[in-house]
Amino acid sequence: MNHTFASLLFTGTLASAASLATAQTTPAATATAATAGTLAGTVADSVSRQVLPFATVVLRSATDTKTSLSTLTDAKGAFSFTGLAAGSYALEVRYLGYRTGRPTAVTVGAGRPAPLAVALAPERHALAEVKVTATKPFIEQQADKLVLNVAASPLAAGGTAADLLSRAPGVLEQGTGYQLRGKTVTVMLDGKLTNLSGDELKNMLAALPANTLDKVELIANPSARYDASAAAIVNLVTTKSLKFGTNGTATVGVGAGRYGRYNAGLNINHRTEKLNMYGGLDRLGNQTYYTSSAVRALGGEGQLAENSLETRRTQANNLRLGFDLDLSKTTSVGVLAKGALTDRTRAAESNALLTGASPATTQLRSEGASQVLSSAVSAYYKTAFAKDKTLRVSADYFGYAKDSRNDYATSLLDASGAASPADLLRDNSPARNSVKSVMADYAQPLYKGTLEAGLKAISTTTDNDIQWEQAPAGQPWTPDPGKTNHFLYRENVQAAYATFSRSIQKVALQVGLRAEQTTTTGTSLTLSQTTERQYLNLFPSVSAQYSRSEKTQFGFSYSRKIERFQFGIVNPFVTYISPYRYSQGNPNIMPSFSHNFEASYSYGSLVSASLSYSYFTNALVDSYQKDDATQVVISSFRNYPSADQLSANLTLMKPLLNNKWQTVTNVGILYARVQGGPGTIGVGNARPAAMLSSNHTLVLRPGLKAEVSASYMSPITFGGMAIRASYGGSLGVSQTVLKGKGTLTLNVTDVFNSQRNRFEVLAAGINSQNVNKVESRFVKLNFSYKFGNQKVKASQRRDTGVEAEKSRME
Repeated sequence: MNHTFASLLFTGTLASAASLATAQTTPAATATAATAGTLAGTVADSVSRQVLPFATVVLRSATDTKTSLSTLTDAKGAFSFTGLAAGSYALEVRYLGYRTGRPTAVTVGAGRPAPLAVALAPERHALAEVKVTATKPFIEQQADKLVLNVAASPLAAGGTAADLLSRAPGVLEQGTGYQLRGKTVTVMLDGKLTNLSGDELKNMLAALPANTLDKVELIANPSARYDASAAAIVNLVTTKSLKFGTNGTATVGVGAGRYGRYNAGLNINHRTEKLNMYGGLDRLGNQTYYTSSAVRALGGEGQLAENSLETRRTQANNLRLGFDLDLSKTTSVGVLAKGALTDRTRAAESNALLTGASPATTQLRSEGASQVLSSAVSAYYKTAFAKDKTLRVSADYFGYAKDSRNDYATSLLDASGAASPADLLRDNSPARNSVKSVMADYAQPLYKGTLEAGLKAISTTTDNDIQWEQAPAGQPWTPDPGKTNHFLYRENVQAAYATFSRSIQKVALQVGLRAEQTTTTGTSLTLSQTTERQYLNLFPSVSAQYSRSEKTQFGFSYSRKIERFQFGIVNPFVTYISPYRYSQGNPNIMPSFSHNFEASYSYGSLVSASLSYSYFTNALVDSYQKDDATQVVISSFRNYPSADQLSANLTLMKPLLNNKWQTVTNVGILYARVQGGPGTIGVGNARPAAMLSSNHTLVLRPGLKAEVSASYMSPITFGGMAIRASYGGSLGVSQTVLKGKGTLTLNVTDVFNSQRNRFEVLAAGINSQNVNKVESRFVKLNFSYKFGNQKVKASQRRDTGVEAEKSRME
């Protein structure tokens, strides 16, 4: 669909119609072998000669006008009809943004004639003379993914990538990560690994300004070409101009919640016929608060009540520089370098009231600071051979350096509130991590279909050295051996995959197989303990899509996936959270495997529905254990024998008021149950949940646009945790100024300040009620200005990115 967007920019037609066109397309290969006659050809732009993928091709018999056949061009613009009776036919090709010419008369005889070359002329309009009253929708349903167009959302201005994900249909924030339709999400940036998970991933998303993103792609069913760990994918695509000459965008914004915030950015692009150079610098600063409360029953009349308030300050800087170069009409190379520097400080105070036989009140004051420097370099080479053969080779490097320190002071309070001399703790926890990968992808036509195959090798090293010191009241500082830990983890994955796709009449088929050889080594230098593992796994996948008509489509897919643990989970040492809460890694943790089935239905861009079932073995689930003597609860992860998950989703996309009002409503149901096995208490508890989200964008007049978004999730119980209902709503308005070159946006997120995570833990003898609140209500004012050449020319938009790579790091 990249070429579709280029066409829309070129012609200046109403971009909101893209959702209708894309929802009706199905990737297809060439057709089945002929029984009588065959007709094949390609469809291309008559000006740029760029092929047009997913164009609609209709073939009607000259003798029976009521009978017609239709197909879609594949990713290379090719189409084919087979098994045709000899005779005369009329061929018609339609593509959004192009003129539909008169039907072409063709004659079919026995055998295979020379391929047809169909050229479509763009609907040319002078942009200065066209008054566009419609708008591109914020949410688009495409053939294999859901797309969020960031620039089309007034609510996105001044926000972050984390804000966008919180509004994405079907995406839920669960614990240390995200889920899409109940599947664990792998987050990618420009089709490449982010190398982060858990809190580090969330911090990265919170430090990435939304104005640097062009769109967000939600892929619920990745094929075998993606890593087997990618059960679902969220791909963040950064902006890159398609205009010739030099142009750019400057952005500045301010906002306020309990504290102030700001953002500023500059992105510049220079494009010639063969060279595209681009770069950007963005800065974001904010201060937010975080509150948490927990009440835990201790048996009898005793209980433990904890309350905390934390303020967090963030200063983030993001820099990127890159170029794409066409060496010839068939060969291109490119390099992209990225860097991010993020400084964070925190200050917190918490109180714990213990009642019962031994009442006590504890006060904890803590503060900390961290600096994270991440760098990434990606290079690619892509070439095309004769007969539609392509080869892509890429290499990537990611480096992550974190320096962090924290200080803790714990005191007992007497009845008058006076504090005893404090027991002191402090940590210094540097981390040095790196990821290196190389991969190659090859594609060619084969047996009336398309064969894709690839190789990949990825090497990850994490080095976390946590040094703890303690100073009990009035005592000097000494090392704390119970918490100090130096842990190294190395993981090497070699993978090979192959997929074959082919269309037979109205059915598009794809089968794939991926093999991954994994070698891991976890070493605790503190304990002189090493854990090594090697395993080889096969991951088959198959999908079929039946196009009953141009609008009505049915689909089915199956895939086997692996869910690898976060790197920090295998670290066996204890991490201090509060006097009564710790977390601990599990060096014996194993990856989880799943069998995933999905049936889907879509009707144009109006309705899309899916029903999914997944069966997990070695299910990865949060676990808890309690020390009755000290009342300390230690949270960790463990493998349970199996788990089942069932989900259903329905999305309705309805334009109203002559496309001035775009509505997208998503309804989902999720049910998951863990089979805990002997000796587990409460882990098998389960309760289904219903989810509802609705987004409305309304063009009030040319240049003035408003957006309202709301969501609700009913209670859900899973794995010993009962999560209570949550809801939220946001609104925004934007106005173009300065002859369309500037955009002024005002928005309010979480209008009712209702977003919070409320849950109960009812497992392993623990009964606690918890409420966590991350500040979410903000008022933001943002201004963006486009400068330089704004005239769109017939430039070729290339798929210059490498395919997805995933990793887990914290």
